[in-house]
Amino acid sequence: MSNRPEIPEDSTPAGYFDRLSKDRVNRSTIPKMSGLNAIVQFEITDDGNRIWNIIVENGVLREITKEMIEKPTCTFKLSSATFLSIFRSEMTLQQAFFKGKMDIKGDVLLARRMNNLVNLM
Repeated sequence: MSNRPEIPEDSTPAGYFDRLSKDRVNRSTIPKMSGLNAIVQFEITDDGNRIWNIIVENGVLREITKEMIEKPTCTFKLSSATFLSIFRSEMTLQQAFFKGKMDIKGDVLLARRMNNLVNLM
C-alpha cells in the first residue's frame, strides 16, 4: 500500500474521511494490528459535532460510518484543527491527549496503539 498522501491546508475532517473511505478501506492489514477487531470513533467537537467510526475487522480497515455507535471500542473527542494536526503528523495522539487537546473514552490500551492506524490513514 502506498504512503499516505499529503493533506492540503484546506482539508476538513469530512473530506479526509470521504477520501479515506475510497483509498484505504479493505486494502490490507494494518501494520502491527493483525487480528484486531475494534470500532474507533472520532468525535469532532466543532464543525457541527460530527462523528466518524472506523471499523477494523481482523486488522483490516473494513468500513467508515458517520452515525453514532453506542459502545465503540474507544472514542477520540477533539477539534477539527487537532484532528488535522494529528493526521498531518504535526503531533501524535499522545501529544494531543497530554496537551489537553483531545479526550479519550473506552479502551485506553487500544488508544495507545492507534498511531499504527493513524499512520495508515
